[in-house]
Amino acid sequence: MSVQPKTIHPLKSIALGGMLALSMAPALHAQTRLQPTLSPRRPSLQKFSCGRHLKTFVVRSLNQQRGRGIRCVKLTSIRQGSRRIPKIAWYGEGNWNGKTYRHVGHAFGRGRLMRGYASDIFGNGESFKNNFPGNLRVTMIAPNRIRVTGAWNEEWIQVRSTAYRPLRRARTCGKFFDQYRVADLISPPRGRHGRGLRCVLRVGPSGTYAPKRYFTTWFGNGQWGQSIYSHLGTRSQRGAGASDICGSVFGPVCNYFNYGSLKIKAASGGFDVMGAWREKWR
Repeated sequence: MSVQPKTIHPLKSIALGGMLALSMAPALHAQTRLQPTLSPRRPSLQKFSCGRHLKTFVVRSLNQQRGRGIRCVKLTSIRQGSRRIPKIAWYGEGNWNGKTYRHVGHAFGRGRLMRGYASDIFGNGESFKNNFPGNLRVTMIAPNRIRVTGAWNEEWIQVRSTAYRPLRRARTCGKFFDQYRVADLISPPRGRHGRGLRCVLRVGPSGTYAPKRYFTTWFGNGQWGQSIYSHLGTRSQRGAGASDICGSVFGPVCNYFNYGSLKIKAASGGFDVMGAWREKWR
C-alpha cells in the first residue's frame, strides 16, 4: 500500500517561509555588513634642524599666509658687511598655502639693515619660479629674529629644531642659476666615484658674480661613494667656505669648511675646487 505525502496548507507554507526568512536575517546581515573604511594616516612631521654648522630658522608670514618653512642661515666672518661680501647667506624651502618653494639667497649691508637677493630653485616639483634681484629688505631685529620685507613679507625665528618634512632632494637648479655637475678632479679608478649638483646664485650686487669667472654663494648636493651630502657655500674676506646641511633627505654627512679653505679657480667649462675639496664643476 503506498503512502500519500502530506499536503501542507498554503497558509502554513507562507508562515513557515516567513519564519525561515526571519531566522536567516541575522546571518545574512552579518555576512553583508560593510566594514568601516580606514582613512590613511597623515605621515607625522619629522624633527628637523639644519645641523650644527648652520643656524635653523622657522618662517612666519606677516600677511596671514598659511604655510610652513625653514631657513638654513650661514653667517660670514665679517661683522659690518660690505658691498661684495654677504653678511648672511641662506637656503630656504617650504610651502605657502600648499604650494612648495625652494630658494637660495644672500644679503649685503652694514648694521642691522641689509639688501637681499634670492632666486627660486625649480624643476623638481616646486610651485614657485621667481627671482628677487635686490628687492628684499632684510633686517636683523635680534640675533635670533630676522624680518624680510619688500617682495617678501615674513619673519624668521631661530630654533634648535622644528617639526618639518623636507622636500625631496633637488636634481636641477632652474634658469636663475648657473648649474654644474660635479666629479672628482682625479679620474677613476684613483679618483672618487660620485656625482653632484651645484647651483650657483647669479643675483647680487655688482662685483659678486661674473659668468664663468667668479661667484659668491651656491647650494650643492650629491654623493661620494655611499655618502650623501648637501651644503651651502659662500665667501668672506678670507675666501670661500661651506657648511653641510645635515640629516633627513639632506644626508648624514655633517662637515664644516672654514672660510678660505676652498680654492675655487675658473677652468674651461666651469670651475676647479681645491684645498679642502677636490672637485671639478662642469
